[in-house]
Amino acid sequence: MTLSRRIFAPVSYVFAILCSAMFLYPLLFTFQASLKDNTEIYNDQPFAMPVQWLWSNYSEAMRDGGIGRAVFNSALYAASGTALALLLGVMAAFALSRFQYRLRNAAYLYFTTGLMIPVFSLIIPISRMIGTVDGFNKHWTLILLYGVFELPFTIFLITGYMKGISRELDESAAVDGCPPAVLLFRILLPLSMPAVSTAGILAFFDIYNDLIWNVLLVSKDSMFNISVALMSFIGEHGTARMGPMFAGIMITIVPTIVVYLLFQERVESGLSAGAVKE
Repeated sequence: MTLSRRIFAPVSYVFAILCSAMFLYPLLFTFQASLKDNTEIYNDQPFAMPVQWLWSNYSEAMRDGGIGRAVFNSALYAASGTALALLLGVMAAFALSRFQYRLRNAAYLYFTTGLMIPVFSLIIPISRMIGTVDGFNKHWTLILLYGVFELPFTIFLITGYMKGISRELDESAAVDGCPPAVLLFRILLPLSMPAVSTAGILAFFDIYNDLIWNVLLVSKDSMFNISVALMSFIGEHGTARMGPMFAGIMITIVPTIVVYLLFQERVESGLSAGAVKE
């Protein structure tokens, strides 16, 4: 082992430990706060362990805050919106990466322009548009909206990855009489799974944690997602039941942690997919 490696290895381990502690501490703080009441959370030692472990905060979060129903709604919106974005994104990426036509670059620029448009600039026009079709408090409205908003990044990521796949596969498929749909879904899609998985996981997390569109387009308690449901713990005068709120936060973030731990290798392998050039 060279001298530089002997020096670099311990430094890298120390840096990794510090980063792990920095990222894990908010989770640990949230967990211990979920077992306290407001008095303990706001006292002079907010980082101390609970004097009395209030596991009832979790049942209160499920009962009064409707966190269980909200988690289901968020999962429904995220899964449906992600599926829609991936379906449209894969087909668009196929057309943009495997075919030659005059407006291909213009079409690619049109789709990826969505990455540069601030979402807050679209609040008023989209709200008015949805109002004209009576789309408030409708599941299909949120699913369609989420899928469309995740489409630009999905197309950007998958198109970049598909461009790096050899075109000899297309020629071989054409010689064998393979139609475009079979070429896409039987050959190119399995090869593009790192990019597709990454786009899907990132889209799922983005939709799962949404707040702004659920606030604007939904007024029924039965359709609230987790972000809106957590706001129910705030009282009329700004006071909040912090213990149940932190318990609700713990309940809502556990599914995302599990999903990411299960698919972290695919995320890491696909994050650089958009950098592949033709």
